[in-house]
Amino acid sequence: MKTFETDAFLMTIHDDLLIEFKVKKNHNLQASEVWESRDLSVNYLPGKKFYVLFEGDEDAAVSGDARRAGASKEYTMHVAALALYSNKAYERIIGSLFLKINKPVVPTEFFDDREKAIAWLKIKQKSAS
Repeated sequence: MKTFETDAFLMTIHDDLLIEFKVKKNHNLQASEVWESRDLSVNYLPGKKFYVLFEGDEDAAVSGDARRAGASKEYTMHVAALALYSNKAYERIIGSLFLKINKPVVPTEFFDDREKAIAWLKIKQKSAS
């Protein structure tokens, strides 16, 4: 297991390929930070596809460019599945829009329960094995 921390995010990469990615409090995630997280994960475990749990801390936001980067083919070639988690109503709306507008190319779901999000990722991982 390895944890990376930047001014923008906290990312823990587990040896079972689960990534817990959290945008920090009051930060607006940018595309360059999405690419930075991809580079960190790919360099830590090269040649692997990851199961990503994405969440934001209090008043965290994700820019349009960051959403497009996260849904791009180039980014998702390193992602097997993506679970978006938040228990905030307005973030559920944003997550729903992300799914409809950006249309990620990997299995992606939005959850309002963190444990259910992790369980879904583990099911996706088992079905890929």
